[in-house]
Amino acid sequence: YSMWAPDCVEKNGKYYFYFPNAPKSGRGFAVGVAVADKPYGPFKPEAEPIKGVMGIDPCVLNASDGTSYIYWSGMGLRGAKLKDNMLELDGESVRLDEPLPAGFKEGPFIFEREGRFYLTYPWVQDRTETLAYAMSDNPLGPYEYKGLIMDQSQSPCWTNHHSLVEYKGEWYLFYHHNDYSPQFDKNRSARIDKVRFNEDGTIQTVTPTLRGVGISP
Repeated sequence: YSMWAPDCVEKNGKYYFYFPNAPKSGRGFAVGVAVADKPYGPFKPEAEPIKGVMGIDPCVLNASDGTSYIYWSGMGLRGAKLKDNMLELDGESVRLDEPLPAGFKEGPFIFEREGRFYLTYPWVQDRTETLAYAMSDNPLGPYEYKGLIMDQSQSPCWTNHHSLVEYKGEWYLFYHHNDYSPQFDKNRSARIDKVRFNEDGTIQTVTPTLRGVGISP
C-alpha cells in the first residue's frame, strides 16, 4: 500500500531507490531510500525516511553541475536540494506549483535540457489527467507554465504518470493507460512515444500513436 511512483537514480557508483510509504505511526506519507551497488539490487532500505519530505511520487534529478534535487507531491508540488549522501535534505523545501494554473497536480518529473529545467506533472482538468509542464532556469524555480505535453484522453483513465528520457539524441515520453482493462483503470499498461522540442525549448504536444516507437515490418 502507498508505494506509488517510485524513482531510482545513480550517483557515484551507487543506486538510490526512492519510494513513498505510510509511516508506522502518525499521519501522512513519508519517502524512504534503499541503496544498492547495482541497478537491479539487492537494495537495502535505510532505517528512517528522509526528514522533511512528507508526500508521495518522489522524483530525483542529478543536475549537470553535480548537485541533486528531490521533488514530490502532496499538499502541492515541492522540491529540495539533497546532500551529497543522497539521503538528507540540504536546506528547506520550496513550494513549486503556486504560480501554476489551478487544479489537482501530482507525480512530478523534472529533467534538464540545454540549461533549462522542466517541471512536468499530471494535471486534472476534468475526468482524467493531462500531462502539463513549466520551465525555469533554476532547478527549484520559480517555474513558468508553458502548456500541455499530452491532452486528456478520450477514454477515461484517472492517472497518466510519466517520465521523459533522452536516449541516443532522441527524447521519449513514457506514460500509461488502461488499454487492456478499460473497465478497471487501476490495471495500466505502459506506452511510449517520441517527444519533439521547438527552437525556444518548448515541448510539442504528443499525440498517442498507439504503436509506440518500435520498428514495424
